[in-house]
Amino acid sequence: MQASSSTFLLVDGYNLIGAWPILNRLARRSLMELARLRLVESLANYVAFRGYRATVVYDAYAQPTPARQECSPSGIEILYTAYGETADSCIERLCAQLQGDACRVRVATSDRVQQLVISGYNAEWISAEQLWEEVQQAQQQIRRIQPKRLSSKRGIDAYLDAETLSRLNRWRLSGQDPLG
Repeated sequence: MQASSSTFLLVDGYNLIGAWPILNRLARRSLMELARLRLVESLANYVAFRGYRATVVYDAYAQPTPARQECSPSGIEILYTAYGETADSCIERLCAQLQGDACRVRVATSDRVQQLVISGYNAEWISAEQLWEEVQQAQQQIRRIQPKRLSSKRGIDAYLDAETLSRLNRWRLSGQDPLG
């Protein structure tokens, strides 16, 4: 794993699912796959807006499954630990790997023991609730910015520069065929 950004966010996936009310409701209704998907979707705009790289770790501690790694369409890495490995130990290993890199490492979990352990790797701890607040704030900021970025122009003139538009208008008004 290499950090190509100045901030790397490591997320204890099931810890956040248990702490975020919307995701917790899905998990309680036996919709864990949907809860995992919604967590990654919630993080996608946040990490893009902040310029972070992110890895969400789900543990398979009690499940007899092999470790696996996926990448979401938004670029968030998703790790499923192997049988017998906790998300905490995986996150600790990732912190140790990133420790020598010139990057900021943030770990999102409400596990207090994990807070103490990751501080030994010079990583920053944030609670699940803090991350929820940051995600909500980022969404509000994105909503405020988006209308300013959208062009109020409609049609082809929204995509052409002023000189090209001027030439097209001259051709149109002259009655000549611009291609002939």
